Amino acid sequence: MGKENKKLIPGDIDALVFDLDGVITQTRKTHKKAWKKMFDHFLDEAGHSGEFSEQDYAAYVDGKPRYEGVRSFLSSRGIELPFGEENDPPGHETVCAIGNRKNYLFNRLIRDEGVEVYDDAVEKIKTWKRAGIKTAIVSSSRNCRTILEKTGIADLFEVRVDGAVSAERGLKGKPDPDIFIEAARELDARPERSIVFEDAVSGTQAGQKGFFGLVVGVARFGNSDELLKNGADICIPDFKGFDLFGDKDIADFLSYTKPMVFSESTDIFDRLSKKEPVFFLDYDGTLTPIVSRPEDAVLSDGMRDTLSELSELFSVSVVTGRDLEDVRNFIRLDNIIYSGSHGYITRGPDGLEMEHEKSGEIMELMDKVEKDLHDLIEGKAEGVTIDRKRYAIAVHYRNASENEVPYVFKVVDKMLEKHSGLKTGEGKMLVEIKPDIDWHKGKAVMWIYKKLGFSEQSGIIPVFIGDDVTDEDAFRVLKGRGIGILVENHGQDTLADYSLKNVFQVQEFFSKLIRIYKNKKANN
Repeated sequence: MGKENKKLIPGDIDALVFDLDGVITQTRKTHKKAWKKMFDHFLDEAGHSGEFSEQDYAAYVDGKPRYEGVRSFLSSRGIELPFGEENDPPGHETVCAIGNRKNYLFNRLIRDEGVEVYDDAVEKIKTWKRAGIKTAIVSSSRNCRTILEKTGIADLFEVRVDGAVSAERGLKGKPDPDIFIEAARELDARPERSIVFEDAVSGTQAGQKGFFGLVVGVARFGNSDELLKNGADICIPDFKGFDLFGDKDIADFLSYTKPMVFSESTDIFDRLSKKEPVFFLDYDGTLTPIVSRPEDAVLSDGMRDTLSELSELFSVSVVTGRDLEDVRNFIRLDNIIYSGSHGYITRGPDGLEMEHEKSGEIMELMDKVEKDLHDLIEGKAEGVTIDRKRYAIAVHYRNASENEVPYVFKVVDKMLEKHSGLKTGEGKMLVEIKPDIDWHKGKAVMWIYKKLGFSEQSGIIPVFIGDDVTDEDAFRVLKGRGIGILVENHGQDTLADYSLKNVFQVQEFFSKLIRIYKNKKANN
């Protein structure tokens, strides 16, 4: 697949959406100070041991609407209080009273100590606005407007969606995506072509749930690992070295060559509601994120639960380059069909079974190639790993230095010269050696499809979801008779019909279909 080496231009971006605290202003430390003072006093007065800690702030309060933050922290300590009314006077009798006391303390600190802005963020936003890009500010705080006016930066944003606006419009707070989506709507911006900047876990989660094209974690406080685990696509320590238009990796996130599944203009859910889908899924990069070591690609509990629900409604097959037993051990669901080694071996419920007729010859050949690879690579190419599969061998260079990569391809070429009956295929930071036989994922998909008795006349629509070059064979055979969805479509040529950004969106896609079909069943 060809891939255009492009960079962003202002016209590629519909909008930039910024969180306030910790991204643009230094009120985060003021908020933390107010929360700590308020909760420490409350815990002492109520006779509870312990103090409000840094970890408590991050886990229960940061980025959330004020009353939700109060309720979340109290719940963590096993404390129950009535919610109360929003106009409760500051105190300790209700959730609202506690939240209002925090707000009183925060405003007093602002009055006494002022508000500092992050100059690096302000300067970048001014530059981007001069380039003609629309901007919005989002915040859970009801003090957002006051802070913007006090710091003199209100004119940097065409739209403000904060705690006060959320209360007026009935918007849910983070980690729900409501305030981000509302900001994009007001700017007439498409989320998939917009960028979110967030410093809190609840905010990066909200950005992903809103299906924004790029979610940037602003890790000023060294929390990049947590942000990346919870929805950030990339992380920056600050805005100083951040080049929005000069980095092709940033451009990748907004360079989709196929319609995004969650775009307002897509017709995929309408298509799938008219026929019953049958799913064929890749594993790595589709059901689990790509990781440095293949053995670490463990299926999350959330994805397993979603797959289980999906397989109760529809036929689900996993067609992967991994060995069949490996992927079956990762997924651990009995009612799914597993097709390993790019479809050379398939097993499923009710005695479904197929293994390529030349399996014995292939494995014997792979044994010889594996030995030769170890002799040529071990101790000679640091960071390169050899992943032996039943019918193929993947040579991973993700953890190798750039100058080792040409050696990897040289070694692979030697294998093709030495052993007849081989061919290569490339994937994400790997090159694969496999038998030169006319068999691939696309043929495996059609074998399963026909074996299950499906046809184009049976009201069934096959759907293949994958992320790699090897998945193009499946997209090819389904062209015109089914649907192909490419995960992480970063501007490359593809035969797929639609795009999903990442594994998170794959799970959301399944969840939405499950809801659609359950509602359809209930209404029939």
